[in-house]
Amino acid sequence: MIRQFIKKLIQYYIDLIVSWYRQWKTRVNIDDEIKKFHEELDQKNKPIIREIGKFGDKDWSISIGDEE
Repeated sequence: MIRQFIKKLIQYYIDLIVSWYRQWKTRVNIDDEIKKFHEELDQKNKPIIREIGKFGDKDWSISIGDEE
């Protein structure tokens, strides 16, 4: 009788640890995906700066925008 109780108790704690590990693993994966999404979003929003000619020349110009 005591053996069965100990066996069930050990099984309960093993299940608890496995459940905790799955939750932790899922949380870590979600955090990584959020971080990647934010990095991609930051890269898309950076404007492209294109300078034509040299500063001070007559035909010098600068353009800032999302188009290449």
